[in-house]
Amino acid sequence: MLENETHRLRAMEPEDADWLFDIENDSKDWWMGATLNPIGRGALRNFASGQHDLWRDLQLRLMIETREDNPQTVGAVDLYQLDPRNRRAGVGIVILEAERQKGHASQSLQLLTQYAFEHLGLHQLWAEIPAIHDASLAVFESAGFAQTGTLRDWIRRDDQWVDARWMQCIRSQTLAQK
Repeated sequence: MLENETHRLRAMEPEDADWLFDIENDSKDWWMGATLNPIGRGALRNFASGQHDLWRDLQLRLMIETREDNPQTVGAVDLYQLDPRNRRAGVGIVILEAERQKGHASQSLQLLTQYAFEHLGLHQLWAEIPAIHDASLAVFESAGFAQTGTLRDWIRRDDQWVDARWMQCIRSQTLAQK
């Protein structure tokens, strides 16, 4: 299991389908991802019950859980668009609204980065962060990601276009900082 003193990243379980249902169907956050329509519980149960393999599926979702006497699932973190040849993947993260600003994202991003570099042997991780999402930019920066570019008018939010910040975390630079 991937864990530190306060958090763990774990595989999805069928019981996570209801949690995923609430997150995936929260339409106010759809503008930040690729979702255009609701996803049913049955589809999410199948997704959560499946045997996921990063190298076969080119994506992996892990659930973020607190390490306390009564553990709580507070979010999910994804590796997606894995590029096996160039050893890189995108990173996405979602934290329950009531659990934000409590350090869950930072802790889980550090665990995911360590897993990606040390266990999977990836060379780099990247993320596209809406330029107006200061909290997410700060979380990724605190985890060693650097802003390396701006994607103009990259994300449509309602009837407006929002820039995105391209962020990268490169293994050799991360190891040099330790």
